[in-house]
Amino acid sequence: MADTNITADPIVIATVQYGTPIFGIPFVRDPELDITFYCDDEDELGVPKGIIRLTTVPLGDYLNLTIWPEAIEVTTTQEGSFIESVFISSGLLEVEIIFSSEIDVLTELFKKNWVKWSNIGYLDFTIWKDNVAGERPLDWKGWVYEIKKLKRNVIVYGENGISLLVPADNTYGLNTIYRLGLKGKQAVAGDESIHFFIDKEGTLWSISESLEKLGYSEYLDSLSNPVLSWDLNNRLLYICDGTLGFIYSPDSKSLGKGPNNITGIGYQGGASYIAAPIAISTPTLELWTDIYDIGVRKGKSIESLEFGVDLTTALKAAVRYRQDKAASFSQTDWITVNSEGEAFIQCYGQEFQFGIKADTYEYFELDYIKINGRIYESW
Repeated sequence: MADTNITADPIVIATVQYGTPIFGIPFVRDPELDITFYCDDEDELGVPKGIIRLTTVPLGDYLNLTIWPEAIEVTTTQEGSFIESVFISSGLLEVEIIFSSEIDVLTELFKKNWVKWSNIGYLDFTIWKDNVAGERPLDWKGWVYEIKKLKRNVIVYGENGISLLVPADNTYGLNTIYRLGLKGKQAVAGDESIHFFIDKEGTLWSISESLEKLGYSEYLDSLSNPVLSWDLNNRLLYICDGTLGFIYSPDSKSLGKGPNNITGIGYQGGASYIAAPIAISTPTLELWTDIYDIGVRKGKSIESLEFGVDLTTALKAAVRYRQDKAASFSQTDWITVNSEGEAFIQCYGQEFQFGIKADTYEYFELDYIKINGRIYESW
């Protein structure tokens, strides 16, 4: 057998990678590989790239004229499409922010007793060269609580005063009409023809053509943070603080108990809307007259009361009495009014208040109260 020489082709071996690649510790940062983005530059199409704008909120406490803010927190968000061929190691992303010397940082202190007005038709209060927008201080200290329009004027209600702003060219003149502030931030309500407010002493006032004292501090002084709501359609003022509630009528000049949690009343599309944090409950009816001395300062005894009323449900009556105008009133028990409209109550004094109440709600009209009693001659 003859010798045979065989020449073989190279053997080809194919390899397949199994498992997950493990990346080691990233290399030390090479400054020559840094990329700088100039945000105020233009791209290849001439379109501005845009300037990074940061909105910062200073944290910490305000101390007189010095503010110590805490560190500014910057949140960055990556935008654009992810490119799979680019791998980022677990090293830190360093961001350097350089503020240009052309950027101004403006700070402004709180101005408690200042008011501002904007350009006509704009919500920008910046004072421009035309001097249409402006600002001015008030002549009392403390916060401004409410600014309301009254006819052609503007009324500013605040912590320690109430001022009338009168238009004068492109500014406002100042006329302070009351130097005792409101009982609370929401202790004022009304429309463009009349306003109502409660001062720090619990006295109810109105402003229309002039400032008028309505009174009722003996009832309203116990309110903590009163909220006033004006029902324009029915011309009723609701006064509530979550615990106590009253209703005042400027037409009859009367104050009565009412819901204690109404926070707003309005009308839209022919429907009325009433705002309250929880369900509104109507209290029982209770009415009291003003103080009467029956026209003489002598001692008097009350024997009975007669009421001209068309109420069908049970009605009760009581009398408050005192013998000295500087003393507090005492009150009798509540006595049921009989079917003939009479209540037999006996008491003695110089000044009296007469009251009625009903435990169930029903509309009625009170025509008169007749007082039966005796006047005693002085010895």
